Amino acid sequence: MSEEFQKAAAAFRQKHPEIETVEVFVPDLNGAPRGKLTPIDGLDKLAAGSMKMPHSAVGLDIFGCDVGRARVALEIGDPDGVLRPIPSTLAPMIWADRPTGQVQAMMLEPGGTEPTAIDARGVLTRVARRAAAAGVTPVVALELEFYLIDAERDEHRRPQPPLSPGAGGRLYRNQVYDMNVLRSFEGIITEISDAAHALGAPSDVAICEFGAGQFEINLRHQADAVAAADHMIMLKRAIRGVARKHGLDATFMAKPYGDLAGSGMHIHMSFLDASGANIFDAGEDAAGPNERMRHAIAGVLGAMGESMAVFAPHANSFRRFAPGSYAPLSAAWGLDNRGASIRAPEISGKGARFEHRVAGADANPYLLTACVLDAALDGLDSGAEPSPPIKGEAGKKDGLELPLDWDWALDVFEGSERMRRTLGAELHRVFAAMKRQEQATLFARVTDAEFDAYLRTV
Repeated sequence: MSEEFQKAAAAFRQKHPEIETVEVFVPDLNGAPRGKLTPIDGLDKLAAGSMKMPHSAVGLDIFGCDVGRARVALEIGDPDGVLRPIPSTLAPMIWADRPTGQVQAMMLEPGGTEPTAIDARGVLTRVARRAAAAGVTPVVALELEFYLIDAERDEHRRPQPPLSPGAGGRLYRNQVYDMNVLRSFEGIITEISDAAHALGAPSDVAICEFGAGQFEINLRHQADAVAAADHMIMLKRAIRGVARKHGLDATFMAKPYGDLAGSGMHIHMSFLDASGANIFDAGEDAAGPNERMRHAIAGVLGAMGESMAVFAPHANSFRRFAPGSYAPLSAAWGLDNRGASIRAPEISGKGARFEHRVAGADANPYLLTACVLDAALDGLDSGAEPSPPIKGEAGKKDGLELPLDWDWALDVFEGSERMRRTLGAELHRVFAAMKRQEQATLFARVTDAEFDAYLRTV
């Protein structure tokens, strides 16, 4: 029994007597929530460790199908795993029509007390323990780009930008830092921020991004890598929930429109030593990063190619990577350079950190953070040095080559001993099998573009 959660549940019910139902969910390997709706008294069952769900639920593919090659479902009898609640995630969903709460859980092994090997949060927890054993505390903040879209698709069944709630008319042009657009959507963005805060996610700055209907919301830095990834899950839930309340939808596809900007999930990272000092602080007059920041950057760059299947986990993910897109084409770094895969925005003071700019908004935040954190720790351990910083946009010939198509990235991922170690052999195996099934399913579908090109011409 979880006494901590039992106390949290009692306090929650006292504070929110109006709440009647609770959504209990676990993010699967794609980051999608899988769970159930329970009456409020179901929290007692959850606290007692008797709420269960098929262990295979966290290994479903993006279409919600079992993955035969993964051998985690009917191949072994599809046993139940136990849901372990995360007390800090028990919160009200303030956008819901009916008073509703939510709580995130981890999936435990069938009949066990430890997280299953394919629970993504469990993987990040293990990598965070490695940092603690090394005497450093990672400080992490995630940023999310996303599109608000019309709830209805256009006449071709494609997504379309929303109508402006303030100015009228459909958004259609680049809007980066456009205050008029931001003001038009101010009510929705403010409500998203309020909903995220209610879920425990400390959202911060919100801006308009390049694409029509595209926005970015930043989360505040946390001296807890697992909590930082939790907050991204909560932020996504708040965005989608509030959008639907207002008759819109939200998408975290990396590239929902072929001719508009893609959406990324950037991660900022630094490390504190035992005294609480930032180990990346190079001092006021430094001309470049100190050696510990350089080592961490070298580690992250060295692991980037093997991690691309995590950073770009879907077929659509790779559409982001194009010249002039602010999505990097190689593993290179630069000082305050948004054209590089690793940007060092500050090298002095408490804010000294690097920004990892490769992953799409469609990445699983736990796996993303685990890969970046583990690679940075490798760099700190090895004392590796990165290549010289670049200026301007990173092309394919700058830095280390990245596998920039899905099949290539999966080949590299499947053959990577580093990824087996970082993610654990079982999650590595199941993730690869799941992605291969997703790939095969999509390949079997004939697209409208193929009909247009070939139906009556070949």
